[in-house]
Amino acid sequence: MINRKFYHSACCLTGLFFATTLTSCLTSRQTASTLTKVASDNCAIDSSGTSGYVFHPVDLQPNSAEDSLLRHRYGERGLRMAQAVGLTPLLVRTTILEQQNSDQSASNEYLALRQKLTDQLQLASFDIATAVALVDCDSKRATLTATLLTRQESSREKRMTISAITTGALTALTVGLLKLRDKDDAGEWAGIGGGLAEASLGITSLLQKPLKADYRHLNNPLRDIWTHPVKSTVYPPLIWYYLNKPKSAGNPSPMDGLRSRWDILVSLDVDAKRTQKRHRQEVDYFGEGDFYTAHDLTIRSTMLGQLATELQLMNNDLTILLNEIVRTPKKR
Repeated sequence: MINRKFYHSACCLTGLFFATTLTSCLTSRQTASTLTKVASDNCAIDSSGTSGYVFHPVDLQPNSAEDSLLRHRYGERGLRMAQAVGLTPLLVRTTILEQQNSDQSASNEYLALRQKLTDQLQLASFDIATAVALVDCDSKRATLTATLLTRQESSREKRMTISAITTGALTALTVGLLKLRDKDDAGEWAGIGGGLAEASLGITSLLQKPLKADYRHLNNPLRDIWTHPVKSTVYPPLIWYYLNKPKSAGNPSPMDGLRSRWDILVSLDVDAKRTQKRHRQEVDYFGEGDFYTAHDLTIRSTMLGQLATELQLMNNDLTILLNEIVRTPKKR
């Protein structure tokens, strides 16, 4: 009777163990297949010149007649955007016409210039939107890949936990049965064996290395910001000019600010890996791809989010400039 109860209990536990393991394995395979698809570089967006119009940024010479004229009409952020898009010559001409015809209806030349300004600002918005789409695509891909990696790691830990629980239960049943049959020595040895098995599972779980995904980014939005070439192969001239130009005198440019924040993130990541006493190779965030852990992908997503914020601020400055162009100039 006791043997039969033990046999049924052992069968139930063993069946539960294998069923759970099989289900976890199937789920893990499905997740791995999805992970491969998600981690592949599908952000095939060319943001180097979407509008088809090549903008040529124009710097305003400090304390020049044009600089003085425009600063009485436009704000700092609007002028910064105008220089990035290369509209300062047109703004100078429209401002002169406004002053000459302040009490008269707008001339045909003035209306034509205004139309040209708004057309070019619309084209500029297309270039900005495409750059934002490239960064956003990579950011979402990194976040999703990190989520799938975390799910795989959780599944692996679940299998190890179930194995340890099942081993402990089977060991307890075996020891109990042997003691009921007055085989104390065999029961003690079974207990020792079961304890060793559980300890092995625990140590194996602690020594598991983080899972990695082969994450490619040939058209890397972070590369040019980090390496700072004279001419970008990822971003159009107007965006490259905007990122390189300080927002105001005495302040760093958006690019310098991004590089400073990224340097802190990468340094903290390297220090954290060193404290783990594991010889892990540093991830190449700014190259063409690498093997990323979920933690590495989270850092990459953070950097992409910071870059996306700076690019979205360009749209805000573009709107400010457009509002300043269409508003009625103040009469003197």
